[in-house]
Amino acid sequence: MASNSLNIAESRAGMICIVALAGRIDSTNAEQLMTRLNSLLSSGEKAILVDFSEVIYLTSAAFRALLVATDEAERNTARFVLCSVLGQVRELFEMGGLLDAFTIHGSREEALTRLG
Repeated sequence: MASNSLNIAESRAGMICIVALAGRIDSTNAEQLMTRLNSLLSSGEKAILVDFSEVIYLTSAAFRALLVATDEAERNTARFVLCSVLGQVRELFEMGGLLDAFTIHGSREEALTRLG
């Protein structure tokens, strides 16, 4: 994976769509993430879990994509949660004052339990 790339992988756990992100999320790929999340929501997904365990860095463009997806989820009465927001990535959420803007669980397992 190139140092500036983002990998997006989807899987399922019952009725929950898991979106596992890996790499960097910045202005070169945040639109791709926003399009993918909005596509899932508009297709009728009612529970989306975004796993940040492999994300190494993100910029304000990433936060915008996540905030747009959160708004879209609310419009579609869907649940949109994040998990495994750790280390430097968590610090970026804190610095941006965005920890309270999202539902964030410590691990994928915890999130699946809460969503299930």
